[in-house]
Amino acid sequence: MTGHRITRRDFGKALGTAAAGIALPAMLAQQAYAADTVREGLQIGAMGALRTTLPEANKKYDLTFDAKDFRDSTAVLLAIEQGELETGNTTTQHLIRAISENIPVRWVCGWGGGYNVLVSRKGLGLKQGNAASLKMFAALRKQSGKPLTIGTPTGSMQHAKLAIYLKSVGLDPDKDVQIVNIPFPNHPRALEAAEVDLAMTLSAFGAIAIEKGDAALFLHLFGDSFGKQEVGFIVTEKLIKEKPELLQRIVNAHVDAMKTFMGQPDKQIEFEKKYSRLPDPVIAMQEREFLKYNFRTNVADLKTMARELHQLGWVKEDFSAKVDSFVDLSFVAKASGLSPAELSTW
Repeated sequence: MTGHRITRRDFGKALGTAAAGIALPAMLAQQAYAADTVREGLQIGAMGALRTTLPEANKKYDLTFDAKDFRDSTAVLLAIEQGELETGNTTTQHLIRAISENIPVRWVCGWGGGYNVLVSRKGLGLKQGNAASLKMFAALRKQSGKPLTIGTPTGSMQHAKLAIYLKSVGLDPDKDVQIVNIPFPNHPRALEAAEVDLAMTLSAFGAIAIEKGDAALFLHLFGDSFGKQEVGFIVTEKLIKEKPELLQRIVNAHVDAMKTFMGQPDKQIEFEKKYSRLPDPVIAMQEREFLKYNFRTNVADLKTMARELHQLGWVKEDFSAKVDSFVDLSFVAKASGLSPAELSTW
C-alpha cells in the first residue's frame, strides 16, 4: 500500500461499505420516533455487555433502546451525521476524521479500549512483544523477495495503530512489510491457512485464532505508549442544542449500565455471554485479558491520535488543538457526579 492520504472513501472501505440495511433508506431517516426512543448505532456483534444491560437502565429514564447494527464506525458516523441516529459508538480515529471534515458531532461519553491485538500465525517464531524479533523477520523476508505480510482492514483504526507502531520501531509500513486488506472476520482463517504472517485485528478475532491454536499473541496495543482510549459515544451538535434533557437521560442510562460491569471481568463475561455467539473460552479471554471499559475519556489519547494521523498523512493537518472543542463531558459529569477534569483521564 502506498502512503496516500486516507480519504472519506477510504474510511468507508475499512470493512467494506455499510452492511445491508445500514445505508438506511430515506424513508427511515424521515420516520417519526417518539422522543424517548433512542436509535443507537453499534458495530455488528460488538458491545454485548452494553446491549444486555442498557435496556434495564433505560427504564429508569423512560427510554427505549433501539439498537441498529452497522458494519463499522464509518457507517455509524455517517448515519449520525445524516440524522438517522441519536447516538452511536465510534473510534478515536473516526472522531479525528469528523474534526478534519468539520462534521458537527461531539464525543460525549467514553467506552474504553483494548480492542487492538497483533497476532502471529502458528510456527512463525516471533518472540512475543519483541520489536527486534519483528524487525529481523521483516528484514529477512524483504531480502528474500517475500515481504512479511500483515492482514488488517485498510483505513481502520487497527490499520492506523499498526502503521503507528511499525514506525515507532523503525519499520516503514509501506516499504518494509506488506499490509493486506482483509476484513476482521476473515483473520482467523487467513492465519490458519498461512495467507498472512500476522494480523492486526479486533480482540475477539485475535482470541478466536489464539484459542484455536492457529496464532499466538505478539502484542496487545493498549496502555503505556499505545494509549487506552479507543472507543466512545458521539452525538450531533444539534441534539445537544435542541434536546439536552433527552441527551442527559441517554448518558445517564449509559453510565448506569456500564457501572454494572465496568472493572468487573466476571460481570463482563456474564453479560457478554447473554448476547455473544462466541465460544465461552474466547469471551473469557477477550474480557479478562484484553478489554477495559470506562465511561471516562482519556482526552490526551484523542490528541495523540490527531497528531499521529497527521504524521501518517491520513489527515491534512494536525487537529489536536481542535479536539477539546469536539468533546463535551458535561453530560457524563452530571450522570457520574465526577468533574470534567476527573473524567478527562483514566
